Amino acid sequence: MAIVTWVLVSNAAEARLFKNEGCDTGLHLLQDWTHPDSRKHQDDLVTDAGGRAQQSFAAGARPGIEWQTSPKETEMLHFASELATYLGEARKQNAFQHLVLVASPHVLGLLREKLDAPTIAMVSGTLNKDYTSAGVDELAKHLAQVMCP
Repeated sequence: MAIVTWVLVSNAAEARLFKNEGCDTGLHLLQDWTHPDSRKHQDDLVTDAGGRAQQSFAAGARPGIEWQTSPKETEMLHFASELATYLGEARKQNAFQHLVLVASPHVLGLLREKLDAPTIAMVSGTLNKDYTSAGVDELAKHLAQVMCP
């Protein structure tokens, strides 16, 4: 029985999931996602200005309330959560034995934050690059060292 490795190639707004069943067997596309809200400008993600807060130390002053997390970052977190949920469910069904994550450093951090511990334990390699626009052959070349050391 072949060892199945899943490769998730993602950026903040799109992702592709590939399946590999061993060295020199190539990558086969399983799923792709798009999350266009992650590409939007912050002004397009909010409907009006931020709220105001009354402060006791400045009579009449009502400064704007700043977000703890920007709307754009919130959308990226939603997308990372969607991907992590999918991978977690697939892990529970034993769909893969190894997982390789390919994403920019920031998106890779968001994915790691959202993945559950058992799924993180299946991560056999990472590549800190955005290869979402790379072709399958080019991607396979970049992943050769990670998947078949």
